[in-house]
Amino acid sequence: MELFYDEPYLKEIDVNVLEINNDYIIFDRTIIYPGGGGQPPDSGYFVGDGFKVRILNAKREKGRILHKYQILDGHISDHGRLILDWERRYILMKMHTGEHILYRSLENLFPVKFQKVELNENESSLFINGNVSIDDISRAEDIANSIIEKNLPLKIYYGNIDSIDGDIRIRKDRIKEENVRIVEIENFDKSACTGIHVKSTGEIGMIFVKSIKKSDFFEIKFLAGDIAKKFVLENARIIRKLYLNYSIDQSKIEENVSNAMITNEKLKKDLFEISSNMFTFESVEKNGKKLYYSYFPYADIKGVEKKARKMLEKENATVIYGNEYENKIFIISSSNIDREMLKELMERYNLKGGGQGNYFMISIKKEYFKKIFNEIVEKFS
Repeated sequence: MELFYDEPYLKEIDVNVLEINNDYIIFDRTIIYPGGGGQPPDSGYFVGDGFKVRILNAKREKGRILHKYQILDGHISDHGRLILDWERRYILMKMHTGEHILYRSLENLFPVKFQKVELNENESSLFINGNVSIDDISRAEDIANSIIEKNLPLKIYYGNIDSIDGDIRIRKDRIKEENVRIVEIENFDKSACTGIHVKSTGEIGMIFVKSIKKSDFFEIKFLAGDIAKKFVLENARIIRKLYLNYSIDQSKIEENVSNAMITNEKLKKDLFEISSNMFTFESVEKNGKKLYYSYFPYADIKGVEKKARKMLEKENATVIYGNEYENKIFIISSSNIDREMLKELMERYNLKGGGQGNYFMISIKKEYFKKIFNEIVEKFS
């Protein structure tokens, strides 16, 4: 007997074991949701006299709910208490109902089409066909949060797939049953859905869109409930520090950050040009082959690499340069690098690195940087 639909707020029940094997337990009834509609399976515990079992997840198979388990203590008996990981479930319920509200808010404003949803207790993703800007998202977010504030009730019922009208969001190509489970938010949204939801929108608290990204579909990462509130508060505190510590007008923070990023990009470009044109190396010669070497605290790595490769175009040489800020040493040569020569040193200092052909990079702990740099130079000179 499945109780998660009729009693979604039920946190624990007494159960009997009907069947058990190496991987799964089957109970006579369950509150563990097996997942569906983008919502992952529940987890929890099965406990009794002298035993404790972790329910890792569940799945539906041939009309039964199979519970994947891990024995934590003792030996399983045929009777015990099934306990739902309620905190995780409740977060997912809020996320799922929040997704229904957020998508319908978007659809009411823009020509978008639902693709899929991936729910998670930390953050969730709504995938749509169509493009929206961050300002568009903000408009939809405002509508969604107004629906939450209205504390509208949810109604869940079943309808025949052939009689479902166009007001209901549904992917008929994915539905095999004749009777379809409908989740309705009063006077706002109707969706075919197999997930577990809250009783009313007010339980969600708030929805906040964390980020947007264009890939195969348009992905909207969002948060709901206390997780959303915590994220918004943390970011508000960061912004407060910015305008207090740097005497920035709060209303001009976005403008100031934008200007700072433009300036930073220009400085990076200037540093690249300076590094690729003006950076200097010390040099030694061995058997007719030059070795150039130097390390630096802040020069642009790609700029120095550009200069090094230009030098190698003109002569048979090896160039060794280190970035003391990032604690990395780079070796570029006009011929393949002898990695065996570096093997003993890397093993001795437990260094990480790699490369191909005439290029090699080594990462170094800050306290050993100068010592190891000098040893590498000695090996090549």
